[in-house]
Amino acid sequence: MGGPLDSALSDLRARIVAMGGLVIEQVITAVQALLEGDAGAAALVLARERQVNACDTAIEEAGFQFIARRAPVAGDLRTVTAIARAVTDLERAGDEAKKIARLALAAAAAGDRDVSLGVHRHLRHMARLSADMLRAAVGALERADATVAHDVARMDRELDREFQAALRQLMTVAMENGRLLRSTIDTVLILKSLERIGDHAKNVAEHVVFLVSGDDVRHARAERGAAGGQSAVH
Repeated sequence: MGGPLDSALSDLRARIVAMGGLVIEQVITAVQALLEGDAGAAALVLARERQVNACDTAIEEAGFQFIARRAPVAGDLRTVTAIARAVTDLERAGDEAKKIARLALAAAAAGDRDVSLGVHRHLRHMARLSADMLRAAVGALERADATVAHDVARMDRELDREFQAALRQLMTVAMENGRLLRSTIDTVLILKSLERIGDHAKNVAEHVVFLVSGDDVRHARAERGAAGGQSAVH
């Protein structure tokens, strides 16, 4: 049977999985609000942002308490560190969902959805991909499964391709109708938020690699990027 240490770690894992589920729901609801002109859904995302922040604070505090009271060994300390890093990325992904919801609320109030509907397919695809990436990364964190990081990296490349395709389509719209420039810029910001959500999901997957192996692949990715290479998880 597991002792108090195992119970405390299980509690931390359960908390971050719950937070991940909430952030995923925030992303899905925010994009739904945008595409359907649903001001109520956008307002729900903004209201639930407080819950995301509360999860962030509670998990961070629980992690500090765990380290202070349990004096964890190396493996357990890596788990707490990985969870702490993942919480930061999930909170930032939640911030991106909040940005989408705010823009969706403004668009619904102005009755201005023509531009976003023009890239409807791209938005839906990017929302699905970013949510799937978060779901896979959080699930990997729960199971301590580093192999999922490769799947998340593959989806991230697909997300980036979709982002570039949507940008090309938007630039065509902007050049054809200058009156839609403001809406086009807002839609670009929304697409960028979805792309960043994917980046945060990839970061969570990399934190799982650290949890399992002790390898901090973030630095390897940064070095490869500086040299013009690809991510260490690919």
